[in-house]
Amino acid sequence: MNNIRILLLFLITLSCTKTKKDKNQYIAGIEKDERLTNIYFNLYITDNNYSENLIRTSLRALDNGKMNSKNTFLLNNKPFQIVTRKSNYYISYSEYVLNESRKDKDYLFEVILADSSRHTLAYIKPRSDYKDLNYMVPEHFSYNTNLELKWENIYVPTNLEVQKDIYETIYERKYPDAPYRNTHFKNHEYSYKITDKNGSYTINKSALKDSLEVTVRVKAIFEHREKGKLNPNLRNNNCHLTYINRVKKMSTLKE
Repeated sequence: MNNIRILLLFLITLSCTKTKKDKNQYIAGIEKDERLTNIYFNLYITDNNYSENLIRTSLRALDNGKMNSKNTFLLNNKPFQIVTRKSNYYISYSEYVLNESRKDKDYLFEVILADSSRHTLAYIKPRSDYKDLNYMVPEHFSYNTNLELKWENIYVPTNLEVQKDIYETIYERKYPDAPYRNTHFKNHEYSYKITDKNGSYTINKSALKDSLEVTVRVKAIFEHREKGKLNPNLRNNNCHLTYINRVKKMSTLKE
């Protein structure tokens, strides 16, 4: 009889255990709760794609319009810490920091309120096939031809940002043996919205070199965003969980 009770207890516990594989266990069927109506947050989870294990997080969270240190926010059961930093001798600011930003298949965002109650805020399971997308940026470019950036079978909309690493020709005269000294990035295309799965973007050769500036590297950043599912008790217009998949490709001047 005792064995049967133990087995039943185990089955009940197992049935109540939530897994991140099914978002409905987190979002669907949540009862109305007024305690969350004053919680506002913007959480960005960025996967830079060149790191196998790490993500970057950025969290801004307010309770009734203010930062509340009595609330604890968690991402996949890892708490954010409120850290106060000084921007100069007179001004300081506080921000949320996640000490362990590990990449995962999905992300559950929660809060523990001052009354010790724990609540789901948002959940997302990003696409798993980003590495299969085809972004084609030449490894090298020259000043004699246009530089064409291509893509195939990507998810739309995707944002494209193009930066040029340039040096001004005045430095070439000052430092003839080190012409790429004092280079700096300059935006060539800040926010180009890609709306076609297959396509290209062309940088005209005249934009790579002129009498004032010489481009030595071009960085193309492809960025696709996904929105998370929110707890219905939140004021959705003031709460966002955004997953950002960011791919960087570099093209270097061919010597």
